[in-house]
Amino acid sequence: MMDGVNGPLTRRALFGLAAAAAFGLATPAMANTAAEDYVSGIAEQVMRLANNGKKGPALKSQFASLLNRYINLKGIADYALGPYAKQLPAGKRSEFYALVNNYAAALFNYYVDDFRGTKLDIISTTKQGKFTVIQSAITGGGGREQVRWRLVPSGGGFRVADVNVKGVWLTISMKDRFSKVLKASKGDFGPLFAELKEANTW
Repeated sequence: MMDGVNGPLTRRALFGLAAAAAFGLATPAMANTAAEDYVSGIAEQVMRLANNGKKGPALKSQFASLLNRYINLKGIADYALGPYAKQLPAGKRSEFYALVNNYAAALFNYYVDDFRGTKLDIISTTKQGKFTVIQSAITGGGGREQVRWRLVPSGGGFRVADVNVKGVWLTISMKDRFSKVLKASKGDFGPLFAELKEANTW
């Protein structure tokens, strides 16, 4: 998808919309070593992939595997559809979730330079209802990229329910984009599927 002004899909807009306020106020949490250790482990794997020198499809495939392992992409995908979720044909659900996984991996692949680093700093841990939100920063190469993680309890541990890069939550950016496409197509999922498939060209 092309944006008439900025070029290839508003990938930068996906990580550039202001949306943090949509989730309400955070309150300080007790030190949660388990949650912080969980995030640190994921971040180390993300940095390892970013630093390994690979490019293109090979790196995107590795990001897709990593995201599928730790992030509840099905939940994110359902949330992103909003009221259109009930209109998604049952026979298309598996394909849709696979496309969203690939789409998210393509975003990480596109912004791989922001994840290159040698150190993760945990800045704060807060509670937002059932969520544990961890503010962190990846440092390396002379830069410092802030990343926020929204965790939910899962099987005695945690799972990532959302991630915030460039000041924007992935769920909000996807919902904003998907809603615009589906509204324009009057609920026809064809254009949305076509747009998601364009991630293969990034």
